[in-house]
Amino acid sequence: MERNIKIMASVNNRRSQSQPSRTQPSHPSSHKPAHSQRHNGEILNQGTTTSTTTHKARKDWTIDGVSVRRRRSAQPHQQSRSAEGGVGRRALGSAASNATTTSSSSCSTYRRVQAFTTASRMKGTVVGGPPKVGVFKPRPSPPTTFRRMYERGDVPVTLHHDHHGHTLRWKVDVDKLDYHHYLPLFFDGLRETSHPYDFFSRAGIRDLLARGGEKILPVIPQLILPIKSALNTRDVRVVCTVLKVLQELVVAAPMVGESLVPYYRQILPTLNLFKHKNVNSGDEIDYSQQRRENLGDLIQETLEVLERHGGRDAYINIKYMVPTYQSCVLN
Repeated sequence: MERNIKIMASVNNRRSQSQPSRTQPSHPSSHKPAHSQRHNGEILNQGTTTSTTTHKARKDWTIDGVSVRRRRSAQPHQQSRSAEGGVGRRALGSAASNATTTSSSSCSTYRRVQAFTTASRMKGTVVGGPPKVGVFKPRPSPPTTFRRMYERGDVPVTLHHDHHGHTLRWKVDVDKLDYHHYLPLFFDGLRETSHPYDFFSRAGIRDLLARGGEKILPVIPQLILPIKSALNTRDVRVVCTVLKVLQELVVAAPMVGESLVPYYRQILPTLNLFKHKNVNSGDEIDYSQQRRENLGDLIQETLEVLERHGGRDAYINIKYMVPTYQSCVLN
């Protein structure tokens, strides 16, 4: 019996010397099937009890010659955004908000151009609407001849102050003035809106028309251009003043109203433009009517005066230039 035990021990010793030492696995889950498995880059073989891990070289994909790894490293904000957002609803909401912000910022960088131009067909441009015409906008007027001559001392008037206020005082007799020179000069001063030039022109015209008589009719052709220039300023104060002066001019001398009929085409276009420009005050009190500063009513009153003193052809010419006017004589 002892002999058999010794024989078995010697055989085991020989086997242990001829075969390498085997180490038991530390965890029972390391036993795998006989065939090779690939899991997360590790190759596990069942033939050996130890697991040998080998990392396979990853192939870098390139886009336009730039590797994906380098492209991602150059855009760290996108990686942080994808890492934070994930694929849930929060990530989708953040992506939508980022897209909206990007589109709004890109729209704000567009350049506004005019329509029907070469630039309107370019990228990054937006076609703007038509510009405002500004029909009722006041237009600047150049310096008047009346102001230049007054500053030079060629206008024989001075400003007199008394307890009633300020009045106009002539240095010479009005009857001895040359109306062909001074009446158009004072009419040119109707465009003035600053003191004392506006006061001098209005008060001077009033005195010249009151004492002119037969001297006014030959000067009518020279007055058309200053009247037209004053109306074209589109300034409400200037237009109201010109309309009041026209009413005084028509009744200042006989045949003056008829002599103005051929010049209606130069005078009436601005009146047609502002004819319906009235103040809609509702149930309030409009004190401009008392001061005769309501432009629409003043234009209607001026057209009626021109028709009454313009003869039989006055209404036809007024109707041609102001189609909405209704006759105050025929009706």
